[in-house]
Amino acid sequence: MTLSEAGKVLAPRKNVLFFAIDDLRPDLGAYGADFVISPNIDKLAKRSLLFERAYCQVSFCSPSRTSLLTGRRPDTTHVWQISGQEYWRQVVNATSLPQYFKQNGYVTIGMGKVFHPGSPSGNDDKKYSWSPEGLPYYHSPIEHRYGPMNKTSIAWAAEGFEDNQLPDGQIADNALKVLQELKQNRTEHGETRPFFMAVGFHKPHIPFIAPKKYFDMYPPQDQIAVPKHRFPPTDLPYIAWSVWPFFHTVGGVAQYFTGTECFTNASQAYTERCMMPINATQYLRRSYYSAMTYTDAQVGKVMDKMEEMGFDNDTIVVLWGDHGWQLGEHGEWGKYTNFEDGTHVPFMLRVPGVTDEGMRTKALVELIDIYPTLAELTGLPAPPLCPPMSQKVGTCVEGVSTVPLFHNTTAAWKEASFSQYARPLSGLPSIPGHPPFPKGTDESVMGYTMRTDKYRYTEWVKFNHTTAVADWTDVWGRELYDHTLDSEELFDDENENLVDKPEMAELVKKLHANLREGWRAAMPASMRT
Repeated sequence: MTLSEAGKVLAPRKNVLFFAIDDLRPDLGAYGADFVISPNIDKLAKRSLLFERAYCQVSFCSPSRTSLLTGRRPDTTHVWQISGQEYWRQVVNATSLPQYFKQNGYVTIGMGKVFHPGSPSGNDDKKYSWSPEGLPYYHSPIEHRYGPMNKTSIAWAAEGFEDNQLPDGQIADNALKVLQELKQNRTEHGETRPFFMAVGFHKPHIPFIAPKKYFDMYPPQDQIAVPKHRFPPTDLPYIAWSVWPFFHTVGGVAQYFTGTECFTNASQAYTERCMMPINATQYLRRSYYSAMTYTDAQVGKVMDKMEEMGFDNDTIVVLWGDHGWQLGEHGEWGKYTNFEDGTHVPFMLRVPGVTDEGMRTKALVELIDIYPTLAELTGLPAPPLCPPMSQKVGTCVEGVSTVPLFHNTTAAWKEASFSQYARPLSGLPSIPGHPPFPKGTDESVMGYTMRTDKYRYTEWVKFNHTTAVADWTDVWGRELYDHTLDSEELFDDENENLVDKPEMAELVKKLHANLREGWRAAMPASMRT
């Protein structure tokens, strides 16, 4: 398969294998992490265009996936958290990515965690997104437990368990079965439609569960490295902080930790007693890596089966993580922030005949770009750019196709990527110097963040979640981080908030204006209207 000079895909249309991995941060060999065991994803990366600087729209499962799968940003979908009251079709009846492929002649098949399961997605958006004939949406029978025996520990090496005795192994097995059926339908029944197959894996989402053999691949707990910067950035505003209380109350970590005011008292939140102890940090990091390696093995099984069935040369493969994840960097755990480590995601795209030798780009891209990119790569009609008010527009996108980067990986591209996170969601219950949060909403202050080539700039402002309108005059906190000062290591950045430094005043003024102008003004120059 080749791309034309105009960036269009030549016939015939290709299949799409769509890997969604929960809570996967770019701690992979392909991104330079030599201590992580990820041979299968690394193998895929070597035959893909790997996006080194890709960012999610929200560091939270449901809103991030909703944004990617609808092509709309959170303030358009009104999805900022995990809630049955925030199913995007209640606000904007957007054509989802798999729905768009189904409407254009594809067989669409889903399994595992693609949309956020349950009411936040209208139960996987089954009514609209997936082909009804013969291949029902698949969930592992034990998926709701994230593992057998209802273990309550936040991490667990499942001794004596095979891969398919845990949910992700069962999802992988289902993918193998479906690929076999797709092959059979083509050879025996004359099926000619291309397929869009979405495979959503849960791990390394908490609890960090994997068969014990994956834990055994890593050094003992006391040999696991801890973050260089275990404390929050200097001069961090309290509104930016996530308190992550669940990490301290489940089995496996509670034994290490007794702090209680850390979740309620701003004066305690940044202190040594509120940081995860070293031994607990090592325990959790080793467990996360083990769960990641388990999922990597499942990706490998599906890729091997795709090749065995003869789909290798006519299938585009995309793999992405739904948001970043903090493993003790800056004292943070989980997602729920606007930091680099909370928003930076792995993203790679394999296009047979185009990326076979491997490609990399440092261009700033966003998960919301996946929708228009896949449409263009497969030769579907390009979904138009959304107008400013698109709630009544069925098919449009608020991202851009990355296909030009396949021609020139160093092309001038976006001037910034944009993410956001609401408070008090997962944050402190009150912020010194500000009035109490209004009752009845978790989205009364919005943190808008912008990542440019050199900087990350964030403003936390009062927010009306009913109208999705921010009051930029009511500022609860600001942050500025200089990424030209970062080390070459992953997850060693944003250690000092520079926003109030006098020498940064002009830069802050400029970045504030850019943040207010938003994503449309930051698109590649050739794509701005």
